[in-house]
Amino acid sequence: MNIAILGAGSLGSLLAGFLSQDSQIELVVHSKGDHGAMMVAKGLEIQGEASMQVHANDALFTLDEVGIPEQLDGSMDVVVLTGKAHSTPVLAKLAHRLLTPTGIAMSLSNGLGHAEALIAALGPHRVVCGTTTYAAWRPSPGVVHFAGHGTIVLGQLQGGPSALEVQPLMDAFTRSTLSISWSEHGPSTVWMKVLLNIAINPIAALSGVKNGELLKPNLFNAALETMLEGARIARQEGVPIPDDLELEQQLQAVLHATSENKCSMLQDVRTGRMTEIAFLNQAVVERGERIGMRAPMNQMLSAMIEALTPQSSQH
Repeated sequence: MNIAILGAGSLGSLLAGFLSQDSQIELVVHSKGDHGAMMVAKGLEIQGEASMQVHANDALFTLDEVGIPEQLDGSMDVVVLTGKAHSTPVLAKLAHRLLTPTGIAMSLSNGLGHAEALIAALGPHRVVCGTTTYAAWRPSPGVVHFAGHGTIVLGQLQGGPSALEVQPLMDAFTRSTLSISWSEHGPSTVWMKVLLNIAINPIAALSGVKNGELLKPNLFNAALETMLEGARIARQEGVPIPDDLELEQQLQAVLHATSENKCSMLQDVRTGRMTEIAFLNQAVVERGERIGMRAPMNQMLSAMIEALTPQSSQH
């Protein structure tokens, strides 16, 4: 199976480490900047909860600034987007170029709208939605710290591939010791991840703390209220969402499981990079406005993050 990971930052590089262990997978890892250049030159090192070394002969590392060789066009069975939310439209076009006519694409990027962007580029018959709770961050270029085990959930979209069609991909992930499951209701899967992200990411970024610190009562209460605002909007859209008590328990469980993780938004704020707030809290606010529902906590957090990193307001 030929698999391409596009936009390989922390998460994409972590997935590459796992997938490279499976000899049945021909892997392409596409990245940019210092991290991508270091992987092209020296491969990838993963530290933390697991130690892995991905050498140049274990995968084909490509650099966005140089481009992907034309001989790879139309050769990928699966394309996985793991870049920042704002990169999805560009990566979706690259996926169209790389995929076979029957290839499958998914995005594991945070936020709302990624499946829709892939469908616009590829058609619904080649797109599944995806989410993950695996946690990673980059201490230096070419190195990824594996901060927390999680799971990958793939979900069916209207007109999209079925569980049977996706099974070979799921088998490949399982062989690579990645935890993966299937959902018959993709939109619900995406919204559940978004609810966790809107609760955790901006508050951790504004407070400058690791995820586990959000278990403190004041921070947890703010995170929970932010999550429940989003849940009310999702339910109004007709998306099946668990009740508030179960959502609270899931938030606690994720904070415990990723207690040592520095969320991506915290890293982005500290380095002055564009954040994903427009695709998370601000996207929830906009969804709410369309159906006449307010989300004041999400609006406030979005405004505060945008004040810290003005470029993040660019959708």
